[in-house]
Amino acid sequence: MIGHLGQHKPDAERTGRQHCRPVRRLARDLSGLRGGRLAEWGGMSPSLQGAAIYTLDMRSLNLLGCLAILVVSLPAIQSTHSMGQTKSPRTLLAVFAHPDDEATVSPVLAKYAAEGVTVHLAVATDGRLGATQHSGIPAGDALAAVRSQEVKCAAEKLGIRPPILFGLHDQMKMGEGLAVLQGQLQILREEVRRLFTTLKPDVVITWGASGWTGHPDHRLVGSVVTEVFESQAWEKPTRLYYPALPTGSLPSGSPMPLATVDERYLTVRVPVSEADYEKAKASWLCHKSQYMPAQVESMHGLIKASLKNTAYFRPLIAEQGPRSSLF
Repeated sequence: MIGHLGQHKPDAERTGRQHCRPVRRLARDLSGLRGGRLAEWGGMSPSLQGAAIYTLDMRSLNLLGCLAILVVSLPAIQSTHSMGQTKSPRTLLAVFAHPDDEATVSPVLAKYAAEGVTVHLAVATDGRLGATQHSGIPAGDALAAVRSQEVKCAAEKLGIRPPILFGLHDQMKMGEGLAVLQGQLQILREEVRRLFTTLKPDVVITWGASGWTGHPDHRLVGSVVTEVFESQAWEKPTRLYYPALPTGSLPSGSPMPLATVDERYLTVRVPVSEADYEKAKASWLCHKSQYMPAQVESMHGLIKASLKNTAYFRPLIAEQGPRSSLF
């Protein structure tokens, strides 16, 4: 029974230890001769020296037997000790501004979730100001409530953990003055720090300097996440990444010119599969208040054509040579 593993040693391990006791004594004897007792050797009579050599030879033979026993018993020992022990899962945290911003990296989130990585999505604002004509939902509390359900749907489609909603006001209440904006940013700062401390993610993804689209909320969230990451030498997270597209990868006249970065900075290139894209597409369809089905199809095609089965990231700390994993 597993409950007894800590109380009784396996027979193979116990037998190995019993046979290895002479080896430990041999090691002590040899250490003593090397460490200053050689003078005693010179003072021995020839008969005593012969007896000592015989004893050491016998212990050497015993050493060989002991090693053989250990080699035979090692698999049993390793197998028994491995029971009840599980490798800690890797953890990824993505922090974005609005309830649909995860769409930018959704194929990557789906990929790592399918590989067993614990994937968390944190959303800073409630998206209450993101009213669209096709949805017919006015800006305000009603839209914020709808969008919170949409991002929960998206997380489920991606196979990641339920989203963490900070619930800050869309656009950080910047229209109410600098003091109010600073208060919102302080809350954001504290929430990000709390997640770093409690979730201990291995890696973090957020917006880079351009915010992908130039949206002020995107820029502010990315800036605060970077600030918290740089504020101390965290045990975890150890890496921070910004998603981007290689310069020149978008067609002329694209609505996302700020999403591109010179390819030399995009040193992390993660392969994504067709299955990852399909999960991403399903998650985009959850955001009904933001996208009509035709828009999702268009976005799906544009992202696939631009990325060519590769998601690009710029690490905060520059690395030499491209890597194919965030971890």
